[in-house]
Amino acid sequence: MSARARFATGAGTLAAATVYLVATTTRLGLLFYLPTRGEWTFDPPTGVIAMDWFARSNATLAAGALATWAAWRWAPADPKRCARHAGRLWALGWMMLGWSAAYTAMWLIAQR
Repeated sequence: MSARARFATGAGTLAAATVYLVATTTRLGLLFYLPTRGEWTFDPPTGVIAMDWFARSNATLAAGALATWAAWRWAPADPKRCARHAGRLWALGWMMLGWSAAYTAMWLIAQR
């Protein structure tokens, strides 16, 4: 894999993990699916099962794709500099993914 590709995928990983963490930890106006009713809503009623997984996943995928494209387009021209920054982006991206997974796991345990 070229340094430019590593740079772009590292930026995409970091962006996707950041958007996932923000969408998980904050109350954004996400679209919820109500599986028992077969409806979509931005404001789910209390006492009804509501899933925001679809909106959160789409936002995460969109952010990752956009960041990957932007990083590929505007990657540093020098391969050594690009490789150095790619390693940092990958490390930050995986750290954010780990943090997101840990937060999600702790939240699920706390709901028991």
